[in-house]
Amino acid sequence: MKPSYSIAFLALSSLFLSPGAACADAGWTSSMGLQAAKGSYAGSQLRDTVSSYGLVAGAEHPDGSGLTLGLSHADVNATPGTASTRQDALFASGRMGFKAEELPGRLGLRLDLHALRNDDASGDTNGVRVAAPQISYLSADAARYLDLGYAHSRYRNDLAVRQWTPSVGFAMNKGSDWLQLRGWFIAASNPARAQGVSSTSALEAKWTHWLGANVAGIDKLRASVIVGERIYTVDGDAGSVANLSDLQKGGASFGAEWKVGAHASLLALVGQDRYRNVVLANDYRLNYAYVWLASQW
Repeated sequence: MKPSYSIAFLALSSLFLSPGAACADAGWTSSMGLQAAKGSYAGSQLRDTVSSYGLVAGAEHPDGSGLTLGLSHADVNATPGTASTRQDALFASGRMGFKAEELPGRLGLRLDLHALRNDDASGDTNGVRVAAPQISYLSADAARYLDLGYAHSRYRNDLAVRQWTPSVGFAMNKGSDWLQLRGWFIAASNPARAQGVSSTSALEAKWTHWLGANVAGIDKLRASVIVGERIYTVDGDAGSVANLSDLQKGGASFGAEWKVGAHASLLALVGQDRYRNVVLANDYRLNYAYVWLASQW
């Protein structure tokens, strides 16, 4: 792991995790989480397996303001005769929440920054930098949500990617269910670096269900489905950047979340994403499992 990334993470996280910091004042809550994922490629001519792990720290205020910092490492193991990739990623997200007199709810402003570094000999996926602002609205009863996100990704070797993500979310079943719909509209400046396409579009649906009764200790269930095509995706919910050029052709996931004691939770999910390498005419799938353990205080 690059020393500059780890030092930056420790320095920034100390601002709100150390005793006496501003974020430790009344009204703020701090959090720390560990994540890990393991995946296997089925039918890929270039990739065999992928594994990743990361650390995420954050602080939140009831008014919607907050700061999140994440550091992760991924290993993409290739098929014989193809180079594997080792990658480190740094993620920072700052948010401000405030009430607007004209609206019965709360507005939010957010800015995400990503920096990726790997050992790709071509340089096509190395040195990626992303800035992703977002504006959002949450109704006073927390039953309706709207946002509009934008992301600008800068790649080496003549490539820039622009992404728009309008979203809507709403509560159902007396608050027991939450449905979020998000559109993905992505444009690449250089189709030769983007599987020959200049733009892609997709629709994502995410569903969360809170269980009224304790079923095997499960607090909530989660599911998601993506239809359409995405490339070089910047995912604000996951805090990640898909910097490989293959075209995603859809996907789905399902998981459950447990409460662990009074202040911790455990999320586990499984999923499958479908991809196509247009240059090789290679359709393949990524089957994966993901675990997230978080504590809040």
